[in-house]
Amino acid sequence: MRKTGGARELHFPECSAGGPVAGLHLPVRPVSAQWPDYNSRCAPRAGTQFPRVPRAGPAAVAPASAVPGLSGLSAAPLAASSSGRLGGCAGSAAMDSPEVTFTLAYLVFAVCFVFTPTEFHSAGLTVQNLLSGWLGSEDAAFVPYHLRRTAATLLCHSLLPLGYYVGMCFAASEKRLYSPSQAPEAWRLFLLLAVTLPTIACTLIYYWSRDRWARHPLARTLALYALPQSGWRAVASSVNTEFRRIDKFATGAPGARVIVTDTWVMKVTTYRVHVAQQQDVHLTVTESQQHELSPDSNLPVQLLTIRVAGASPAVQAFDIRLNSTEYGELCEKLRAPIRSAANVVIRQSLGDLFLETFASMVEENPVYSVPSSQELEACIGCMQTRASVKLVKTCQEVAESECQRCYCRPMWCLTCMGKWFASRQDQQRPDTWLASRVPCPTCRARFCILDVCAVR
Repeated sequence: MRKTGGARELHFPECSAGGPVAGLHLPVRPVSAQWPDYNSRCAPRAGTQFPRVPRAGPAAVAPASAVPGLSGLSAAPLAASSSGRLGGCAGSAAMDSPEVTFTLAYLVFAVCFVFTPTEFHSAGLTVQNLLSGWLGSEDAAFVPYHLRRTAATLLCHSLLPLGYYVGMCFAASEKRLYSPSQAPEAWRLFLLLAVTLPTIACTLIYYWSRDRWARHPLARTLALYALPQSGWRAVASSVNTEFRRIDKFATGAPGARVIVTDTWVMKVTTYRVHVAQQQDVHLTVTESQQHELSPDSNLPVQLLTIRVAGASPAVQAFDIRLNSTEYGELCEKLRAPIRSAANVVIRQSLGDLFLETFASMVEENPVYSVPSSQELEACIGCMQTRASVKLVKTCQEVAESECQRCYCRPMWCLTCMGKWFASRQDQQRPDTWLASRVPCPTCRARFCILDVCAVR
């Protein structure tokens, strides 16, 4: 830097050493020299107020591309990240709200209350258990019990929407649902529906209960089988008597029970009881479904659908579903034959196959001769046939795990002994059944299949 007269010069040696502008000299003058009256005109005076410069609003902010060093940045990732965090927080807040929590909990309760699972039955959360004092006993009076049960079930299920609305009055108090005039329109419509359903149910139940339940669908069905000089109550008394017998066939879940007595075929559902007389029905196996695993065991299961159609058009046909393992027991209880569709194949259960093999092997064993002074009694297992087998030890070795001598007289039939033998086996390993040993059902002496001898 050098002085030249009253001015100063800036000299850049880098430029003179080979820069783009060699020997560049920039004169620098003082401000007072360029504008002599600067101090007099620009100096602030006393009492002078400067106007405020407005700050730049959002529209005046320069974009990132116009700012050096920020042109490569993009606002999209930031916006996406912010919206994602805000959306997650909003979703979490929505899930944690009392109304959403109550809605989900009530929905699960309503579904389980209508389609009652095993856990609800164990806890007693069923209409039958909650109203057991008014319903009475099914064994004592089958028909009156189900007349009241179907009516009570219909009324309780129709009250579920109203119960949800009452619960939401507390879960979402800010919506003022307790005051229908101030509630949103959608909730007013829901309240109208929630009140209409139990009103219709009460009207229908009142209609059924007229003339001592004579207008109930179950009573009308029983009236079709009544004699001219008697009414449906005489038929109901016959149904009650047969249901109390211990030899009836009963199977199925509580919502779809199948009951077969000496005279009647019945199906008990949630809202209705189907009844048909055995001598007036045609039974047809219409469908079979094969499942690899059963809910009760790890073995395959086959479910059969049987169509029960009455000879009279006034009797409504219905379907019953049961396990193929119970098909044989059902056929023994029915008087009418069961027809099968052309494409339906009924597979024998594992127990039935074992009983056939058990009987064939017993026929090859030695025969036990009963003394003339001994009289064969009825089988103590089924009380239907005479005792037909005797346990006779044929093994020579005596060990703890080997067969033992049985001193019991013949008290069991071949079928009951085979069922006892199968019931003591490992159900997961049927390949070991024939070679295993089980205790005698009477004296607990161990025996194998070779020790079971037919009685002559």
